[in-house]
Amino acid sequence: MTTSLKSDICEERIFSSIFKNLSNDVYNFLRFRYGDEYDPRDKVQEAFIKLWDNCKNITPDKAKSFLFTTANNMMLNELKHQKVVLKYKENKPK
Repeated sequence: MTTSLKSDICEERIFSSIFKNLSNDVYNFLRFRYGDEYDPRDKVQEAFIKLWDNCKNITPDKAKSFLFTTANNMMLNELKHQKVVLKYKENKPK
């Protein structure tokens, strides 16, 4: 890939287009896999923030897979965190 292609995703109009095209797809994917309990909208937003932070390293053709992978990993991390919280609550002295 050329350098200009890598920087395209950092352009606001390109990023906005990616957001409009993929945000609902990522949300629906997370909602289907994990339900509404852990608020998939937050994970979608966080995934797009990570995409923006890493826009110089991600080519436009890899943006979709980056978003889905990042959002899925964030949801898995949230589930692990909730598991620890639940374990702590169960073992907490009364």
